[in-house]
Amino acid sequence: MKRVPWSISTTVRNPERLRDFLRVLKQLEGSDFKSENQIQYQVLLIKERLYSPTKIPSSHRSLIDDFAKEIPLDIARKIFDFQHYEDPPMRGRQSVNPLNKLGFSIAKDMAGTIKITSLGNLFISPESDIGYIFFKSLLKLQFPNPWSDDFTDKKGFNIRPFIAVLHLINKIKKLSREEFSIFCPTLVHFKDIDKYSKYILKLRSLKSKSEKDKFIKKFLKEFYGTKSLDRIQIDNLFDYGDNAMRYFRLTRYFRIAKQPLGRWMIELEPARNN
Repeated sequence: MKRVPWSISTTVRNPERLRDFLRVLKQLEGSDFKSENQIQYQVLLIKERLYSPTKIPSSHRSLIDDFAKEIPLDIARKIFDFQHYEDPPMRGRQSVNPLNKLGFSIAKDMAGTIKITSLGNLFISPESDIGYIFFKSLLKLQFPNPWSDDFTDKKGFNIRPFIAVLHLINKIKKLSREEFSIFCPTLVHFKDIDKYSKYILKLRSLKSKSEKDKFIKKFLKEFYGTKSLDRIQIDNLFDYGDNAMRYFRLTRYFRIAKQPLGRWMIELEPARNN
């Protein structure tokens, strides 16, 4: 079976920015999330300076560059239209996807009106504890997910990523950035946790870099169901791994040790490891 790795979000790389994305969506609560409101949501993100399009009309460049000024809604719409997206509503769907996936909102074309969940409302409240919010969110995150079309049972998914990674690290104590990025996003079924821990221990037992590279490539070819690997398939895993780490560490259940050249090591927070 050809499989795909899971990811939490590559739309919003800083998890704490989701609070602002959710506050903007709150403005549309009670409305449908059909094409026009999908566009409107993205326009509002531009208005609130939460999304910066690549192409800005020269007549509005000074406004965009002056962060002290508010962007009027009609100007935000003109900037959005200036992008000439092939599928304009898709931009709004992509931006709302992590909010749905993490249980902060229900905003889908066929799901009735936009709703901010109780956890979502707690997230945007002044007294919210971001560690508690993301712990509750990630604890429930599962694939397949009724509010996400990305990772389905037909693709072999049966996993709660946060819980699975807790179990995996508990078995082998810590993971390097490479180990986390290769083996966590590709862990798509809870029954494979023991098998993956053995893969990691096997990788660690290999002495030379060439042996390790050969082992990783063989593993990934089997995962993707392919005879050859694209560089982007490997790069994406590190992108997904880095992003998942940012979300997981907010729960305060993991400790990250930064290392040179962008490397890091992740382990269970000692205070939680009991």
